[in-house]
Amino acid sequence: MFKNGWKKKLTEYLKRKKRFLIGIIVVLVIFGYLNISSRKTSGSTNGAKTVTVNIDRNFEFPALNNQGKQVTDNIKFRIKGVEKTNQVLVKDQIFTAKNNKLFLIVNIDLRNDATFPLNILPGDLVRLSIENDRDTRYAPDLHNNLVSVAAISTKIDRVGFVIPDTSKNFVLYIGQIEGDKQEISLNFPS
Repeated sequence: MFKNGWKKKLTEYLKRKKRFLIGIIVVLVIFGYLNISSRKTSGSTNGAKTVTVNIDRNFEFPALNNQGKQVTDNIKFRIKGVEKTNQVLVKDQIFTAKNNKLFLIVNIDLRNDATFPLNILPGDLVRLSIENDRDTRYAPDLHNNLVSVAAISTKIDRVGFVIPDTSKNFVLYIGQIEGDKQEISLNFPS
């Protein structure tokens, strides 16, 4: 009698464990599927049409403290390249250009060689003229305000402009608001 009761309890115990393990596996499969499908929809750029021009130009600008005041240290400002695209990712959300517009995205590396954090306003350092209109300079439509760059590190950033989809020739003006600007001419094939 004792042996039969023990076998019965063991069999019930194993059945419960088996159901529990199957339940865990089903839950993990469902979570895995949901995680993969959400990544595909939120980060997908399958419909993006992008043309890139490599720049690789280096600049240096005075850094700012947390109150926006200039300090003696500089941040190295490198423009890696510029993209003309119909889609842009902002805060994990994809925006698609409409109404005969595109995005012009300027990709930037910000390097802080100091042993303490520094700040910079990339949106104040880049202006754009479109086609032959050099008198009209546009400020970025997409930008981070005060960007903090950690001590002895490089931070990837970007600024973006909304442009007419037929535009092919641009001039970037790089420099502080009050001061000389360096010009970078951009010519896109399409």
